[in-house]
Amino acid sequence: MKKLLSLALFACGAVMPSMAQTFVLDPRPVPETICPARPENMFTKVAAPTAYLESQRTGRKGTAASRIEVTYTGFTPEAQAAFQYAVDIWQSLLNTPVPIRVQATWTSLGTNTLGSAGTTALYARIEGATRSDVLYPVALAEKLAGRNLNGPSNPDISARFNNAINWYYGTDGKPGVNQYDLVSVVLHELGHGLGFQAGTDYSVDDKEGGYTDPPFNFATFIENQAGQLITDTRLFANPSTALGTQFISNGLYFDSPLARAANNTASPDKRPKLYVPTTFSGGSSISHLDEATYPAGNENSLMSPQVGAAEAIHDPGPITKAIFNEIGWFNTAIRHTPLKDTETAQNYVVNATVQSDGTVTPGSVKLTYSVDNGTPTTVTMTGTGNNQYTATIPNPGFGKTVRYYITASDVETGRTYASPAATRRGVPNQYQFVVGTDLTAPVVRHTPPTFLFTTDLPYQVTVMVTDNQAVKNVVLEYDVNGTARPNVTLTRQNDSTFVGSISTAAGAIVSGDIINYRVVATDVAAAANRTVNPATGFYSVRVVSIKPAQETYVNALNSNVPLDFVGDGFTISQPAGFTSPAINSDHPYKDGTGANSESNSFYNLLVPIIVKADPAQAIMRFDEIVLVEPNEAGSIFGGTGFFDFVTVEGSNDNGATWKPLITGYNSRDKEAWLTRWNSAVDASGNSTAVGTPDLYVTRSLNLSPTFAAGDVVRLRFRLFADPGAHGWGWAIDNLAIQNVVTGVKEEVQAAGLTVYPNPSAGQFTVSANFAQPVKGLQVVVRNMLGQEVLRRDVPSGTRQVAMPVDLSSFSAGIYQVSLGSGNEMVSRKVMVQK
Repeated sequence: MKKLLSLALFACGAVMPSMAQTFVLDPRPVPETICPARPENMFTKVAAPTAYLESQRTGRKGTAASRIEVTYTGFTPEAQAAFQYAVDIWQSLLNTPVPIRVQATWTSLGTNTLGSAGTTALYARIEGATRSDVLYPVALAEKLAGRNLNGPSNPDISARFNNAINWYYGTDGKPGVNQYDLVSVVLHELGHGLGFQAGTDYSVDDKEGGYTDPPFNFATFIENQAGQLITDTRLFANPSTALGTQFISNGLYFDSPLARAANNTASPDKRPKLYVPTTFSGGSSISHLDEATYPAGNENSLMSPQVGAAEAIHDPGPITKAIFNEIGWFNTAIRHTPLKDTETAQNYVVNATVQSDGTVTPGSVKLTYSVDNGTPTTVTMTGTGNNQYTATIPNPGFGKTVRYYITASDVETGRTYASPAATRRGVPNQYQFVVGTDLTAPVVRHTPPTFLFTTDLPYQVTVMVTDNQAVKNVVLEYDVNGTARPNVTLTRQNDSTFVGSISTAAGAIVSGDIINYRVVATDVAAAANRTVNPATGFYSVRVVSIKPAQETYVNALNSNVPLDFVGDGFTISQPAGFTSPAINSDHPYKDGTGANSESNSFYNLLVPIIVKADPAQAIMRFDEIVLVEPNEAGSIFGGTGFFDFVTVEGSNDNGATWKPLITGYNSRDKEAWLTRWNSAVDASGNSTAVGTPDLYVTRSLNLSPTFAAGDVVRLRFRLFADPGAHGWGWAIDNLAIQNVVTGVKEEVQAAGLTVYPNPSAGQFTVSANFAQPVKGLQVVVRNMLGQEVLRRDVPSGTRQVAMPVDLSSFSAGIYQVSLGSGNEMVSRKVMVQK
């Protein structure tokens, strides 16, 4: 089973660092939630909620403080109006100080799919969250944090709707026969993006079930018939066949006090039942309420997996609203700036802001602290107005470690909240600070570029620096071609971000120059601590420029001279077992890393290509070997089960935007590649199989119609890797762009026919090096009378011909040696002497 997202968080009961941190994860491997169409006409209606009706009566957008901003792509005016109606309903129910941004696309989907949606990012360990060791979709994470997390222009929810459906666009909840109510489907899909998603997956091949690690907060409330939590790894390993059994059991429930209270059923089991069919349904299983338990017309039917024709559901229903309140949409957030280490022994004032969607329980805001792991002391914090609270930790003395946390509760739910948030098992986390001599150096995080275009200058260097007390200054030291330039003191952007520029103010920097630099950070300790990054030496960055555009580009890729390619994760090299160099990714390529748990390696061609007018000539050819993690059988690019990939991209706007020339592909693209990948797979799912020359296959790509005739296009090779399995990687050889020949004869001429060594003894080799493999080649030898004395087939698809010929048994004389196909031959004369 493909490893799902993972992030190492603090263990239960861990001490939090002095600075709160937030992590973001890329959601690409998370299964997409979809809404399939149910063909039956249901003729049911659930009216809009009271909160929405009240907002319409009073003329306010919502009784709660929320705003949902939608970017529409491809929508008709009537479809957009229905969408906005659904948006207004959610706005009347949610409470968040941060706008929720939605990217909505009106497009073609599968024939039975009404729509699909999901979050665009996942966050863990958030200030103000209910739990520390779970994932929150970005819209909810921003509500909990009280601030924007993913950038002011990035969408929080991505949703697609099928433009081929027989939609009903009205807002009165009266779809006709065989019509599907768009308002209902939009409400449903937005519900997934807002957090009604389990983050689970199932492998049919090995019967394993699994979930993101850490899990979605939603998933941590899911339990089986016996009351066992599916995310309790003491009961169910993740992934495992034991989890797989649970995922097809038809017996999973969302259990919490709020959800039970909202479940209006006569059954003694008040736990809302989830949709868990005995055959796992990707994109539907576990991330919906049970269809049979909450059928069409039921007040809780919105988040069931299917919407039928003539079915209108304009209210999320009491169970969904309760689930939303449980996972964090109703919250009491404790906001606090943690105290840092200090070299001064004194009393320490702890301040906190407590913001609640309800009413803070009087006297519930408390500070609990301990010194050197001694007996904890709990004091009630004093309210100073405007949701502010304060308390004092008495002077602990010099050489002491202080640990503390803050708690509060609200009247409406009775829940106790903590800062830092406790684990999902309720184990407290704690802040800590040390009173004593500071011997801790700053932590410096910086990723250098592998190259710079001359047009990138001046280049802004961004460095993240944190310290247990405070950072005094951050300095950039650099030289150009070994000649020192003046140091640059970086400017503080916030508590941890520092920026400064490498510029030409102190002298020109041109293509071919090498910039060497390092970062030096100093803290405010009495005996200052200093960190140098890198720890030894300097980062070296080559300065390059784009070369003049050409219509034709051919490169056998045997050398990096002249320098036509730059990038990261690729080199022109010759691996063991190969007879010539080529472009090679790292072998093996690295798993995805970084904030998004993914990596993109690029190799950029510095020679732009002028696209030819004739599409038949606008061809890019190269040989390749792709031993990159294969997608699951039947999965498609961009969807569940499609992981690492390679592609070729082009840009006609000087690299501002890039367009793929081919959909991402991997080892599953060719049977020989997949066989080789699978020949050596270790316990972690990584392939240790290596590439060999016999795996080369020719790839032909067309620059048209992605780009128009006359466009000047930059090209690059791209390898994407996620945090899961990895393998040998990618090799690319014999690149030929718009180098169109009219026939085999021209190709042989371009390949250069040679005969070696001196054939006087009658034994020699016929050689030619083609830009791409050529099929149907033959070597033919004739005597001076034109009589054929030898004919041999060249192995199919040969790129490097090295055909041995033995004429030692023939008479001395002149022979004509030809290479080609049919009448298209290129010939050389040889003299055989006895």
